[in-house]
Amino acid sequence: MIACLRNTGLILVSLLCSILIQGQQQELTGIGSDLNHRPGYLPTFFKKEHVKGSPYLAGGWLRGNAELTDGRRLPEPGKVGYFNFDKMTERLYVTDGISRIWDYPSDSVNSFTLADSNVVLSFGKDSLISRTHFLQVLVQSEKGYTVYREWITKLNRSDFRDAGYYTTGTSYDEYVDLFNYYIVYPGHRKYTRLELKVRAIYKALPGEKSKLDSFFSEKSGSVDLNTFVLLMQYINEKRNG
Repeated sequence: MIACLRNTGLILVSLLCSILIQGQQQELTGIGSDLNHRPGYLPTFFKKEHVKGSPYLAGGWLRGNAELTDGRRLPEPGKVGYFNFDKMTERLYVTDGISRIWDYPSDSVNSFTLADSNVVLSFGKDSLISRTHFLQVLVQSEKGYTVYREWITKLNRSDFRDAGYYTTGTSYDEYVDLFNYYIVYPGHRKYTRLELKVRAIYKALPGEKSKLDSFFSEKSGSVDLNTFVLLMQYINEKRNG
């Protein structure tokens, strides 16, 4: 009899504990959606999020080709090659798509082109601007203006701070792309660096005022990259015409 009462008591205690635990779990679950218990009012423990952006030009392998300083061309005849480019170290990566990956530092590559669907990105070096750094070729012309874009990729480290009643900074590392733009003048003896702004373009091209006037409706404001490329192609066509 005593043994039965003891077992019954243990069962009741177990049931009571189970009910209490379930009630606590429901209460904790409800805190996240309860307007009176917003996360900002509770102690937080900082956990750094995944890095944003990338040091690489693309998120995967791209088709393309490259010319090395020793005269070789990649991919070699009869072979398949896929490419990617590290913007920070300026190393070109090539894979056969099966098991091997090769990497080439900047001083071993003259130029390369990467393609994805309708997007084609061509990179080369111009000794007038830099003998070592790659520049993206936006407009190429032997008699007219040549236009380059320089990629500068930096890693911004997380600077998150939680003071309890306010937070500052970001909780993730992020790769950020910055750009410089260059115009090389006809004759390839001088160049200028400029911002993509209407006034800066007028200043960089004083001899093309009439063409700029016919292209721009206003003399101020920013210019997007596609418009800038179309403008320089338009100027080159008018010069050659």
